[in-house]
Amino acid sequence: MRFFYIETYGCQMNKADSNAIINELLENDYIQVDDYNNADIIIINTCSVRITAENRIWGRLGFYKNQKKKKNIVIVIVGCMAQRLGNDFFKFNDTVDIVIGTYQKDNIANILRNYGHDKKIAYIEEKQIKFSNSFPDRDNSKKAFVTISHGCNNFCSYCIVPYVRGREISRSSNEIINDINNLAAKGVIQVTLLGQNVNSYGSENNDISFNELLKRISRETDIKWIKFLSSHPKDFNDDLIEVVAEEGKVANWIHLALQSGSNNVLKKMNRKYTIESFMEKVEKLKRYIPKINLTTDIIVGFPGETENDYLDTYNSLKQIRFDDAYMYKYNIRENTFAQNNYIDDIPEEEKTDRLTQIIDLQRSITRENKINRINDQFEVISECFSKKSENEILGLTKEDLMIIYNGDNSCFLSINKIKAVRLEGNTLYGEKI
Repeated sequence: MRFFYIETYGCQMNKADSNAIINELLENDYIQVDDYNNADIIIINTCSVRITAENRIWGRLGFYKNQKKKKNIVIVIVGCMAQRLGNDFFKFNDTVDIVIGTYQKDNIANILRNYGHDKKIAYIEEKQIKFSNSFPDRDNSKKAFVTISHGCNNFCSYCIVPYVRGREISRSSNEIINDINNLAAKGVIQVTLLGQNVNSYGSENNDISFNELLKRISRETDIKWIKFLSSHPKDFNDDLIEVVAEEGKVANWIHLALQSGSNNVLKKMNRKYTIESFMEKVEKLKRYIPKINLTTDIIVGFPGETENDYLDTYNSLKQIRFDDAYMYKYNIRENTFAQNNYIDDIPEEEKTDRLTQIIDLQRSITRENKINRINDQFEVISECFSKKSENEILGLTKEDLMIIYNGDNSCFLSINKIKAVRLEGNTLYGEKI
């Protein structure tokens, strides 16, 4: 018997990939363990989107280097960082034994079966992507991630994703429908559709549009909630807004990455929209979906970002009032257009100051928005018991908001109706209706 332990870093796509890897190994008689001390194979699914994500992996490998001195274990690196570095991984770290890129992950069982312990080897060759069937989430069997596309054609100047995930490939709509029906039959309530840019689904293979895919899933499956990640503003059209507003199964949560409020910076980022067009989409979303949960991504300190450019971003956040945001300072990613063509000329101290101000602003807005949701009623899927009390449950609303409420094991059997009654810190608390 071979025992494996897996760690996952980065985006929801990586979590879906890890689920596929786990099920591939289980089907080939490998046994998953929850403690690395009981494993003879350690798998680390990596992220390369930011240097901080890669630094976490280097630190983790330092930890496992010491573990290797105590026990004979095989260290396997998969995911975007594996694809980016390939054989070079072995130059930087002698702890790693096998490197498996994003195109080869579905071959992991065969790779492990044929691995000789006296060598180090990388599998990063590009091949046709195979979309795996989806499985209920291992942390919450009522939920599942469903990959609908792989890769990205946008080539934002700061982004490494097209280089490690490849060009965009869409999964067959019929295959997606069948996959989701199988999940519903297993008791899954919510699916989250995944793609680097879900809005451009089907554009390269003449399948149906993303808008039509949402309609088909809503009308041809028994799934109750549909969420999706990630949306690109340039492809987010009025028809999609209409679908979200009118199809009851589609969640009122949109993650729409602004990145910058400056047209000058957006152009250098190759984002292909303006702040004016972005604002227009937001206005329509809020008009047609009044209770929408709107989240975003922000990058500060992009090369050439002036004080006025930064203030454009700051003021855009004040005007739009996102419910939450992932906020970062720019860092160089190798072989991107920005690295090759722009000078990283914003001092690190200035980047940090700008980021701190943005974070403080967004935290204030997030809190005010949550206060405005007190007395609202939500449908909620229970996630887990609260760490503070065995009588409190942490749940996620259909709008993807976190809320805590009193309950017991019966709450995990179905969707709960919860009324928000107060805000403690930044956490909504509710009561069952």
